[in-house]
Amino acid sequence: MIFLRLILNDLRRFLKDWQAALWLVALPLVFTYIFGSAMRAGGPQATWIPVIDLDHTDLSGLFVEQLRQEGYWIEMKGPESQNDLKNKWPYGVVIPAGFGDSILQGKPVEATLVKGGTSPDRLLEVQSCLLHAVVRFTEGLVLADVSHHPWNSARKDALEKALKRPQLLTLSLRSDHSLRPPPTGFYQSLPGMLVMFVIQMVVIYGASNLVHDRNEGQLRRLLASPLPAFEVYAGKALSRVFLGLLQAGMLLGCGALLFRLPLGEHPLFLGPVVLALALFAGALSILVGLICQTEKQVVLAGIFVTMVLAALGGCWWPIEIVPDLFKTIAEATPSYWAMHGLQSVLYFGKAGHVLVLECPALLAFTALAGGLAVLLSRLQANR
Repeated sequence: MIFLRLILNDLRRFLKDWQAALWLVALPLVFTYIFGSAMRAGGPQATWIPVIDLDHTDLSGLFVEQLRQEGYWIEMKGPESQNDLKNKWPYGVVIPAGFGDSILQGKPVEATLVKGGTSPDRLLEVQSCLLHAVVRFTEGLVLADVSHHPWNSARKDALEKALKRPQLLTLSLRSDHSLRPPPTGFYQSLPGMLVMFVIQMVVIYGASNLVHDRNEGQLRRLLASPLPAFEVYAGKALSRVFLGLLQAGMLLGCGALLFRLPLGEHPLFLGPVVLALALFAGALSILVGLICQTEKQVVLAGIFVTMVLAALGGCWWPIEIVPDLFKTIAEATPSYWAMHGLQSVLYFGKAGHVLVLECPALLAFTALAGGLAVLLSRLQANR
């Protein structure tokens, strides 16, 4: 009974603080919106390709139509834009004058791709689009038998029909949750802010209360009671765990309502990850409270530890974009495993996988922090 009263008393002290609501939900949601909006993918991006048509015939127009495929934005430019092609644009396609006449006469003709200062990846996309257009257009010319024949409406209709002919070999694209690109937008920011603020809030408020109780003599009186010392610290740690669970649950709920973020195909598996994260934060708060001597030290230590864990663990940006060295370092942080677990359920649609990897990793960090706290509490008691 005393054990439960200890937990409820610590929770009551926290909830009486009106500023707690700011740190509990409001501030994490503001940061979630800022980071999520900044990293939002915004849908598939089209590759811009400027085209200068110096021929202006039916054949050149039909060739340009073959460039208009999914994922590419073709912008027609006039002859006066050739200076921009040389000086400003990263690349561009030029259809030469006499393009149509050369085809009708059976002569080879080239559409020129002018390269500027673009990246190799983007240039490869443009080359791929141009190559596909050339292949489709050449196939249509062969099927319609255009060369060495007069150009008229019947020949044009035959070429258009040939160009619209369905391909015999097609590629079927299927998506899988496990093959998705790195999460962006709110899929990245909500788990990141949840992990960062749960650790920060639990550590700062939990450790500050512990330091306050020790400096005011309340902790000494609790330790002098019939309640074993281990249960005293365990009760205080569990009150922090409940606080972390409350905050995480409210953030996930607000994320689903305010940001329209689905909670994955198996949302119940978010529970074990959140519980493991809250257990770690509770154990860490006791450790920080035993190390620090003043509440000011707690605040500084809590902010510093949280910022380091958030930066290394991928709470601010996708961990996939950092160098391999930092990915290796990230795996040695609890924030990485908490982020990995939340995103596995929210974004990649996984379920029981978190029970055998992310949750055990977080519990290992919890055991480490709890073990250090027990050792330090015994050292301080012997003094």
